[in-house]
Amino acid sequence: MMNENVRFNAAARLMDEAEQTLHAIRYGAVDAFVVEEADGHRVYALEGADLPYHALVERMQQGAAMLDSRGCIVYCNLGLAQLLGVPRETAVGLALQDFIAQADRTKCQKLLQETQGGSSEGEMLLHRGDNRQIAANFSFKLLSQDKSTTAVLITDLTERKQQIELASRLQQMQDDERRRIARELHDSVGQLLVAIGMNIAMVQSQAHKLDPLGAKAVAENAELVEQVSREIRTVSYLLHPPLLDVAGLISALRLYVDGFSERSQIKVDLHVPQDFPRLPDAVEIAVFRMVQESLTNIHRHSGSLTATIRIHRDGERLVVHVQDNGKGIPREKQAELTGSGHSGVGFAGMRERLTQLGGKLEIQSDENGTVVRAILAIDSTKP
Repeated sequence: MMNENVRFNAAARLMDEAEQTLHAIRYGAVDAFVVEEADGHRVYALEGADLPYHALVERMQQGAAMLDSRGCIVYCNLGLAQLLGVPRETAVGLALQDFIAQADRTKCQKLLQETQGGSSEGEMLLHRGDNRQIAANFSFKLLSQDKSTTAVLITDLTERKQQIELASRLQQMQDDERRRIARELHDSVGQLLVAIGMNIAMVQSQAHKLDPLGAKAVAENAELVEQVSREIRTVSYLLHPPLLDVAGLISALRLYVDGFSERSQIKVDLHVPQDFPRLPDAVEIAVFRMVQESLTNIHRHSGSLTATIRIHRDGERLVVHVQDNGKGIPREKQAELTGSGHSGVGFAGMRERLTQLGGKLEIQSDENGTVVRAILAIDSTKP
């Protein structure tokens, strides 16, 4: 009796699939079949079909393919053939893993297994027919109820990687230029101001020989030189804090936070574990700039009288929170900041730095304040 129920359920499922297939054919949702035959898989196009999906897939710049239950390619569009650097008829029948770099084949198998749950996505190196390897994003989607057919969309990441690499080089050049200007301001302009101050002090020692207007002018010049010296030190520090190179991120942040609180009258609490280690230079610079920009935004826009900074490691991740109790960011502005291409210069710079390091920037805001969160993956084996 049980066997009969099993056979009945199987027949009912097949009948349901057949009805769905006939419905799809009747209303133009299908333009071809992939049929498994004795000598392999064969694609059959429907005569007289409008081929709407076929034409769309064929014109895609991305690579698209259908895989059987063994992970073999049973169909690929022209875009994928060009991406693989082989004729389409060569690709069909081969396993997708044949076109994956050796180091990523285990990852490919894992993604295919995960797809049995519905879908999966990951980045791998594609091994072309000319033996070149290119970075690509693979998006897998299960197509059939019996889990025998999988669709894969493959996107060439070469241009994106080049853009990220270029942005990284430009960012490095900018950081180097900031460091150079800061050093010049401190070492050259700063020393000249010291010399001017010494000369004015010498004149002040002879102020009794001057008339009242002359003595007053000398005193004012001494104050102006001191004021300029303080401004130069501040600008130099904001361009590139020397402590960042010498003592590391936490020492540089403590000094910056103290100066920021004194200038802005905003109370800032910095919470960092006592045994917090040094990080790679690029990470320390990125975190410092993120905190710097966040505090600047709090001062300019939030109206908050307090701010809190929390930095901690969560396994292989570094998490940085900057929080205020201000008026929050309007919804339309939040949409711009979290979207792509319309965020302000400051947020765009923060996001770009973090992206280059494989991190991300998150923003949460309401009428009770704003939280800006940076998350970066860090190698625990590196100091």
